[in-house]
Amino acid sequence: MLLKFKKTTMMLAAAGAMFAGEDVNATNWLKLQGTEGPGSGRVKVWGFLQPTYQKDYSDISGFTTVAPPPEPSRIGPNLENQSQFQLLRARIGVRGSPMPGDDNINYFFLTEFGHSGATDGGPFGERTPVRLMDASVTLNYIPHARIRAGLFKTPGSEELLQGIALLDYINFTWVANQLMLERYGKLASPVTAGGGYMFDSSFGAARDSGVQLFDWFRTGDWEHTYAVMLGNGHGLEPGQNMYRGQNTPGEDTYLYWSSEKVFTGHGPFQEGWKSFAWWQAGQRYFDASDDGNAYNGTMHDRIRRGIGTRYRKGAWRVAAEYMSGKGMIFQGPEKPNFSIGPYNDLDGASDGYYLDLGYYVPKTKWELDLRYDVYNRSKDNPNIAAEFKNVTLGVQYHLNKLSRVTVNYEIRSASAAGTTPFLALSTGLEAIGGRLGVQLTIIF
Repeated sequence: MLLKFKKTTMMLAAAGAMFAGEDVNATNWLKLQGTEGPGSGRVKVWGFLQPTYQKDYSDISGFTTVAPPPEPSRIGPNLENQSQFQLLRARIGVRGSPMPGDDNINYFFLTEFGHSGATDGGPFGERTPVRLMDASVTLNYIPHARIRAGLFKTPGSEELLQGIALLDYINFTWVANQLMLERYGKLASPVTAGGGYMFDSSFGAARDSGVQLFDWFRTGDWEHTYAVMLGNGHGLEPGQNMYRGQNTPGEDTYLYWSSEKVFTGHGPFQEGWKSFAWWQAGQRYFDASDDGNAYNGTMHDRIRRGIGTRYRKGAWRVAAEYMSGKGMIFQGPEKPNFSIGPYNDLDGASDGYYLDLGYYVPKTKWELDLRYDVYNRSKDNPNIAAEFKNVTLGVQYHLNKLSRVTVNYEIRSASAAGTTPFLALSTGLEAIGGRLGVQLTIIF
């Protein structure tokens, strides 16, 4: 009963509470988010709410408005307070097969009304009351080559690809938040005057507009899934003019593969051991010159890649993922490191990983979670190299199949890792401390 309870929750949330069909796999996110089961219906309304409270225990007593504390010491997305109630996510959408008698066409539409990085660009941005998160159509006519087009999640990290309503933690890992969730900005004023870049739009939310070729197939006890995607590289902004008003030429490329050993069961109650690998590549234009409105920018590669594994059997969940990246290494939204600007490591390298363990206590509604994650930012730059570590202790209480309460305490630490770190970097990161979070998730 416990396994059935947990797996049903995963299936309902990831599939909009209305997936049908014998061949539904609760851990194949490309399948769940991009396709519909036979006879699924024309319109299915679904969504979820996540009211959240967080309190940050970082010591920021020695900082001022001129020399502000590090961004992780305050609650996002506006980074103004160390404790805050917020409706972190409030998403509602529709999905289904719009053509009666033809299950080969399906659509997915989702909007965000909550207060998050998707609707608030940060302290220098303007809040967007509602943000389009997903709007895609999938064509299932070609055997082994389904075509999905529109705005949707990019094939990549398991942490970001999974349905966010089913994330076992309140916050993402350091590496997912800083390396994978891309921010978009424009030059606010000449860099020599301390202007740096400001952020006036949402973060990428692991999404892009483009076209994707994907499918899955079974060989014995194994299920294999692939995806190839071309996208704009603009995140949630379909026509984002990035980095001082000039669009980046060409498209981003996304590649994905996973193989899962199925232990037992089928549909939403399937148990298995899944391994996966992914790769993303594109280019970004950057102009940090102090010459008025003239364009003197340069093109820089943005490459991200990763491998991982996820095991689920009975009451246990075990997962691990390694990610690395080169180029456009995000440093922070408030001109850190003596106002050099957020994208000062244009060609640098970073990597990180997480280890995740979950246990559903038998004959109860309690689930225990433990996650350890590490991020090595700009690791080859002696001035700005930094190391971030976090141990997250988590408890979930499942009120019913579609509702739960999550409590997390994050034991966070950060330090300068370079041989000649800037003073602002070495002193700022030392201030980062623990964080408490409480979240209610209601899926409908």
